[in-house]
Amino acid sequence: MNKILKLVIVSLMVIVFILPSFGQRSKKLVIWCTDKEVAGLDPIKKEFKKKEKIDVEIEIQAEVRSKFIQAAKAGTGPDIVVGAHDWVGELAKNGLIAEINLDQKKKAEFFPVSIDGFTYSGKLYGVPYCVEALVLIYNKKLIKDPPTTWEDLLKVAKSMTKGGSFGFLYGIDNNFYNNFPFIGSQGGYIFKNVGGKYDIMDIGLDSAGAIEGAKFIMRLVQEGIVPSSTNNGTVESNFHEGKVVMIMDGPWNIKGYAKTNPDIGVTKLPTLNGKKSVPFVGARGFMINGTSANQKNVDTAKNFIINYAGSKDGQYAMFKGGGRPPAHIEANQMAQKDDPFVKPVIDSANDGIPMPNVKAMAVVWNYAAGMIDKFKTGETTVENSIKSAVQTIRQELSKNPSRFE
Repeated sequence: MNKILKLVIVSLMVIVFILPSFGQRSKKLVIWCTDKEVAGLDPIKKEFKKKEKIDVEIEIQAEVRSKFIQAAKAGTGPDIVVGAHDWVGELAKNGLIAEINLDQKKKAEFFPVSIDGFTYSGKLYGVPYCVEALVLIYNKKLIKDPPTTWEDLLKVAKSMTKGGSFGFLYGIDNNFYNNFPFIGSQGGYIFKNVGGKYDIMDIGLDSAGAIEGAKFIMRLVQEGIVPSSTNNGTVESNFHEGKVVMIMDGPWNIKGYAKTNPDIGVTKLPTLNGKKSVPFVGARGFMINGTSANQKNVDTAKNFIINYAGSKDGQYAMFKGGGRPPAHIEANQMAQKDDPFVKPVIDSANDGIPMPNVKAMAVVWNYAAGMIDKFKTGETTVENSIKSAVQTIRQELSKNPSRFE
């Protein structure tokens, strides 16, 4: 009888200790991000711990995308990954990230271009925290008010280009990203977007408008404004040294330029033929690990992303910590009061389009930069270079379209 009683007691004790572990949410969230995002995440992490009593562990990864794909496919990895919007297509298609349902009211809190960036096949897979696009940066000591049209800028820059100094520069060489604002301004596009889904066989890089924009790129070279070999490094060094009046560059370099020359100005890109420049817009944000091993933390992760990292106060705190222009509209307006460079970045981004987040972009990157290099060096005409490159892109994508969607 005593043995039976002991067995019952032991069994009850085991049940008492084991049962509470079932059905409980984890008391820890794991986030993977780059070293540049840690400072911005720290205040959100502390607020979440204070209110939700859940620890947030931030792990820095040098190669976030590749490591996340490898881990998620193995059913492991973090609860949340912070990355660029153009990862979404590959990750969502392979079931590695979870859909995030935001109502229209919540979506309206963010710049539309940032929400579009994290949308794949009509579904949202991430909550953006920052947006960035190319801008015009200028040395106020050399020019007070920069031209608002590319046509006028060309004339002004030409008059100021002499003796090793330049009126205007940008990274024209081997860089489709930097050249797209001209092509996009005249109606050129990568893939037609219909209802939140890209039609990768509808390519608009060889349209009449795209060719018109490319011809202006050629003018900048032919008229001696931008040397055909100019790359990003050339632009940065010349601006730091005060040898160039105006440059087209990304907001990620603004703080560095301001340290060298505190008297700089930033404005959105000029118009071409009366039409707005259309830069690529990059958004970064939060995505949730969608593999089965992480299902227990999905609700907790969504709470963190939507109600903390995606809130006005959360995104403003991230701006204060990390310095990137918030994707949340009200938080961005707050940031503009602190930093005069935020508004022109957003103005430029609002004229732009998100880089397509489908795998087919890899094929475009493979040929589009070379397409521009061939005509700017005089190897062939603008029309021939563009039509040849786009034909190659179409042929490669047509072999297996579903692979690249």
